[in-house]
Amino acid sequence: MEFYDIINKRRTTREFLDKPVDFEKIKRILEAYNKAPTWDHNRNWQFIILRTDEEKEYAFEYARSIADKFDAEKYLNFPRPYPITLGQKMYGYAMP
Repeated sequence: MEFYDIINKRRTTREFLDKPVDFEKIKRILEAYNKAPTWDHNRNWQFIILRTDEEKEYAFEYARSIADKFDAEKYLNFPRPYPITLGQKMYGYAMP
């Protein structure tokens, strides 16, 4: 398949099936990531693979507890037409 064919067929997925993904496929995706070119060979990413609902809930509760400590007024105190989301809080906490 040609490069532009691949680019033109790319789609954003917003709905997922409720079935597990084979761990070998996850490993192949992460191996491909590690082979991708980066600026200055800078790969500071770490991955945590959550496979069970209990693991996911524990991770999300932990993320919420960190986000709750985030001082939104200090970092995000400009007028907004909508409430600050958990994702914005976590980003602001990680990248103030």
